[in-house]
Amino acid sequence: MALSASLPVASGLLDGPLLHRLAVTLAVALAAAGLAAMGRPRVWYRHLTDRLLGGVPWGSLIVAAILLAVYGGLQDGFGSAEPIVLPFRAWSYLDPVGMLIAGLAHSNTSHLLGNLLGTLLFGSLVEYLWGHHTTRHTDTRLLAAWTHPVVRAVVIFPAAAILGSIVGSLVALGPIIGFSMVVFAFVGFALVQAPVLTVVVSVSQGVVRRLVDAVQTPEQIATSGTTYSTPWFASIAIQGHAVGLLAGVLIGLGYQQLTRRTRPSAGRLWVGVLLFAVERSLWAVYWYRGNNSYVLYRAIGLGLVFLLATLVTYAVVADDTPFLAEFAVDNPTTFLTDLTTISNRQVGLLLVVVAGAILVGPAVATNATTAADGELPGEPIEVRGYEVTYGENVTNGQLNVIDIEGAGESTRLNTSGVIVRNTNRHIWSTAVSRSALANDGTAEIRLGGLTWEETVTASRTGWQTVGGDTTYRVTLSHDNRTRPLYTAGVVEAEPIVAGQRVSLNATPTGFSVGVNGSVAALPAHNESTTLGRLTLRRQDSRLVAVNNRTQTAVRVANKVN
Repeated sequence: MALSASLPVASGLLDGPLLHRLAVTLAVALAAAGLAAMGRPRVWYRHLTDRLLGGVPWGSLIVAAILLAVYGGLQDGFGSAEPIVLPFRAWSYLDPVGMLIAGLAHSNTSHLLGNLLGTLLFGSLVEYLWGHHTTRHTDTRLLAAWTHPVVRAVVIFPAAAILGSIVGSLVALGPIIGFSMVVFAFVGFALVQAPVLTVVVSVSQGVVRRLVDAVQTPEQIATSGTTYSTPWFASIAIQGHAVGLLAGVLIGLGYQQLTRRTRPSAGRLWVGVLLFAVERSLWAVYWYRGNNSYVLYRAIGLGLVFLLATLVTYAVVADDTPFLAEFAVDNPTTFLTDLTTISNRQVGLLLVVVAGAILVGPAVATNATTAADGELPGEPIEVRGYEVTYGENVTNGQLNVIDIEGAGESTRLNTSGVIVRNTNRHIWSTAVSRSALANDGTAEIRLGGLTWEETVTASRTGWQTVGGDTTYRVTLSHDNRTRPLYTAGVVEAEPIVAGQRVSLNATPTGFSVGVNGSVAALPAHNESTTLGRLTLRRQDSRLVAVNNRTQTAVRVANKVN
């Protein structure tokens, strides 16, 4: 009896996600054990300890711990709600808090996980290539510290990464957030030294990510339905990633020159840069057209990636031979003769610097501006310097600061949704778009600073008429008070009942219904009201019009977000 009673419990455990987690864990353990048996783990360990203190990438682990601390501490990202994001973006040079923290903060857990894996994998590779162990110099305290393995592991590497995150915020275009710029700098450095190994590590990140997903969600049931999402490329900081990669290449070139390391072959490096850039979507050049509209320049972006691979390859493999020497001999002029004093290595370095400057220039101009301080729509809720409101087809107060037009695009754009502004910190953001709020019905906007946080809740309710449009109202709630901010106006249902049409209107206090000029409040749940020759009856999320003479009932509207 005891045995049979325990069988359902055991069966439940074996049939559930726990069994799947155990299975994948066991499979990975067996695979690792098999690899160790077939390989030479002692040789691998010796290689690691020759380069790393104790064979461990301490610097990458410390950086990962800092990212976790910022996300869990400052951003309160491990609670039930979404993390606090708005205060920790890089909005402007005039907002030092955002500039200092943005590179270490993240927009959600998935964003954090991606950069954690990138740091642990690419950061560890850079630590290995750079090395904790180096020739000891004790001539000065600075040299003694620079060449001390413990200092290199736990001080220099983490400090350089954090400094890189701050510099990245200063030169990134737009209010960026995340550590990915430093991750791409790790990649740029590693590509210069070991392109093939870098591509292998890049592929391995995808494997590790799938493994983490398998442990977190062993099985997934997918159903069809309506959801709201922005295009996948719209959340990628392409300019920041490209700048980070070029910065890493420059640092790698300097390190290669100082250490006289053997340069990789042109073919391997070119293929490595191209594969990584394509796989990480550096070709996804896009522009925001306002009101949830984006344009992706796929062909232009892919062409730029091929040029990027060629540029980086030339800069790395170029030697000290004179630039255009043979051409100058065949065409002797003063100008061409002067060019022979410039080496190919110098030209390659210059090209990388120029490419980086072209990418950084617009970011510097944008980050030096302030958010628009004009009148906001509605009656905003004010929370410690923040103003929160809702508006539709409102001029974007962040992009419109610099008015530029060209190639059919413009920075003078309109936006719709929940708007957050803080003129003290130069923040202007569409925190929740109109489409997202329509899809979800409610959204929480988390505001805050270094030592505080508060939440404003946006809610949208509406009625969609049959064969017609939707009328809706938007309210904001904070500190147990709710304020109506927006009403969409009158809409009319298509069906004609008893020769009459039904209209609905969103009002500051709720909804009203109308028939041939007569207006009444929308009936409460399971109640009705009579207007003219019709009785309007509320049935769950439907509004039905009943012909009082024939008792014919026709659905005229449905409740929506």
